[in-house]
Amino acid sequence: MKLEEILEGISEDHLREIVEKISIPRHGWYNYNELKWVAEFVESKFREFGYLIDIDEFSYQGRLYKNIIATKEGVNSRKDWLVIGAHYDSAVDSPGADDNGSGVAVMLEVARVLRDVAFVKNIKFLAFSLEEPQPFSLNFLIGSSHFVKKMKKLKYKYEAIILESVGYFSTKEGSQQLPAFVSGPSRGDFLGVIGNRKSIPLLRLFDEAKKAVPTLNLITYKAPLSGWLVIETRFSDHASFWNAGYQAVMLTDTAMFRNPYYHTNWDTPDKLNFSFMRDVAKVIVSATFLKYSL
Repeated sequence: MKLEEILEGISEDHLREIVEKISIPRHGWYNYNELKWVAEFVESKFREFGYLIDIDEFSYQGRLYKNIIATKEGVNSRKDWLVIGAHYDSAVDSPGADDNGSGVAVMLEVARVLRDVAFVKNIKFLAFSLEEPQPFSLNFLIGSSHFVKKMKKLKYKYEAIILESVGYFSTKEGSQQLPAFVSGPSRGDFLGVIGNRKSIPLLRLFDEAKKAVPTLNLITYKAPLSGWLVIETRFSDHASFWNAGYQAVMLTDTAMFRNPYYHTNWDTPDKLNFSFMRDVAKVIVSATFLKYSL
């Protein structure tokens, strides 16, 4: 299949349908049953698209949680993988449309349109649980940390594209705030791609991939000292891959620096821009084509 045909097939309607379906409070501790339901929904969509499912199960405070892994040929078919991932839990009392229904929807749509492409055998689609902070501790990124530590011991090799809040968009002047010591646009109309020094090849890949999506304003940023100088650049599952020495980038609408409904009960589907999300899916697909054509 040609890249242009696949890009054309990415659907705003599919993205909206998924976000609306899973936008319910699904915090890992306070909404345990709802989180389980969303996990089953995500798993069912992967199966619908023809993927094999493996479950990476872990426990937290006496409860079981799962990372959902979707591949075409099984998790043990190779040792080298590209991960395309997103967390499916939400913050306390939030329906989590942007954070992170948007990321889950884009991940699933990319999985759908790539399902018949030969190189998809190299990709692990990963839905992570317990990314958000949990009670009784300061822990977060719990699911991805468990997965990465396990894979590191088994000597698997990874590059990762992590989707984190990719649905909020504003052309209003002053709608974009930025962390201390970071300069950038004053309008929230761009996609940020955040990497560390080791992940420069992935940042360059996205700089090249955006040429196939001229309607998307994409800005790459290399976080100094793996994000420890700008701590907000570590607030998603890509940081678990950084900690293990893997290349990883976070794709983000910058969350709390743009979205006034971040981590509130007003983070609902009607606030999102699905045309922007379609472009996010397009640039990921473009990046995969570039990566496996080199």
